[in-house]
Amino acid sequence: MKKIIILLGVPGSGKGTQAKLIAKKYNYAHISTGDLLRRLENDIEADPNDKKMLVEMKAGKLVADDLIYKLAFREMEKFFSNNQGIVLDGAIRSIEQAKRYQEFFIQKKMADEVLVIEVALTDKESFNRLTKRRVCNSCGEIVPWLPTTIDLVVCPKCGGELKPRQDDDPKVAKKRIKEQGNSAIKSILKYYQTLNVLKKVDGMKSIEEVESEIEKTLLINSKFQITNSKIDLLFVI
Repeated sequence: MKKIIILLGVPGSGKGTQAKLIAKKYNYAHISTGDLLRRLENDIEADPNDKKMLVEMKAGKLVADDLIYKLAFREMEKFFSNNQGIVLDGAIRSIEQAKRYQEFFIQKKMADEVLVIEVALTDKESFNRLTKRRVCNSCGEIVPWLPTTIDLVVCPKCGGELKPRQDDDPKVAKKRIKEQGNSAIKSILKYYQTLNVLKKVDGMKSIEEVESEIEKTLLINSKFQITNSKIDLLFVI
């Protein structure tokens, strides 16, 4: 199986949920930009310049790409050194970032280990999910708005109280879709398509069905790797 799995999708597509499922099932490290930024915020020994950029971000400014690269690349190197696979979630938001990550993978001789999976979702469905999903007040678990979760009144993970997410009001949702929706990620998907590393699954389905599609995609690519290895061996002989 590829060592680097990158999940792409519009807000509400469930890529974060699927990233966690992949990480748990295959013992991969789940690297989320949001988690890295939250960790930085709570790190009293962090670089003051990094802290300053984080404060500016919370004031409404975009996070500097250099900060994202520093945090993400440092985190990935830890797992690469232990030969552990990684799942990237929400790390790439622009074509420039996609190219910079690819440069990093080339430098680490890991470019052949990249598989990008788009969890495809319409902007309309994205809006519905963003404005109706909830978050656990205790553990932070995000509960998507799906037929199987509509009637939940407590967190399925810890039993905590479920509340609407503060940043999921309609105005914010429309803004997020404009910045991160299908039009915004089109160039990123095209870039990975040219690298021949992009696969697509239907994010309109249930969590379980999407998980099953992703698993098939991972296994198919694993078989392809094995087949190629055998062919290479035959040529060497």
